[in-house]
Amino acid sequence: MQYAKKKFGQNFITDKNLINKIIDILDQDEDHLIIEIGPGKGALTKELVKRFNKIIAIEIDRDMESILKSEINSERLELVINDCLEVDFKELIEKYQYKKVSIISNTPYYITSEIIFKALNISKKLNKAIFMVQKEVAQRICAKVNENNYNSLSVAAQLYSDIKYEFTVNKNMFKPIPKVDSAIISFKFNNTNLNKLNDNDLKFVSFVRKLFNNKRKTILNNLSVITNNKEEAFNILNKVEIRENLRPENISLDQYINIYNEVKKCY
Repeated sequence: MQYAKKKFGQNFITDKNLINKIIDILDQDEDHLIIEIGPGKGALTKELVKRFNKIIAIEIDRDMESILKSEINSERLELVINDCLEVDFKELIEKYQYKKVSIISNTPYYITSEIIFKALNISKKLNKAIFMVQKEVAQRICAKVNENNYNSLSVAAQLYSDIKYEFTVNKNMFKPIPKVDSAIISFKFNNTNLNKLNDNDLKFVSFVRKLFNNKRKTILNNLSVITNNKEEAFNILNKVEIRENLRPENISLDQYINIYNEVKKCY
């Protein structure tokens, strides 16, 4: 019997109804490449191979390899034993040339942000991404402007996709039982907001992160750190019609795009 390993943040799900409920969020097109991050013992993987033509399962724990191979005998499954943060997702996607590609993951809590940003970075190649994360993390990612949880990751998620908090997963659904509840969130990727940018999207995300460095300060003070000139920062905010006393959580994605595009004109 293989036990969960704390160092890999492993918590296994076994409830078949929950598994199907998660997979149902994906577009149910059989001609579909699914990249699964952290298959563990293969609870999700077993159902995925029944529904979709190609599953690439990326697992960091070498002890899971024999379990997955013995539990799932399918030509649809390709098993990659590696740290997902070291895997070139673009290379995997280009190898198979599927028109529809999605990511699904029971995400290890300790690398949640890294995995999500990795998916966002290849959003133009993806249809959807579904992540199981800690409930409080899900609430932050899905937060809207003027909510306390709203942060730079919330803005980034909205830049690349329609983000949705799907449902809460009680901690008792896992083995071993974690300390907190989880949640399923989905990203439906599109270029609607990306097309509003006058520059590289990664530069924009970095720019927004800097503006959230001190949420207690006003947008004017945070922007002044970037421009090194408070008067210039004030003029930029004035041009895009944003009050200088607002704080980062009071600024919408469209307003951040407007600020960024104006800054690019000046520098």
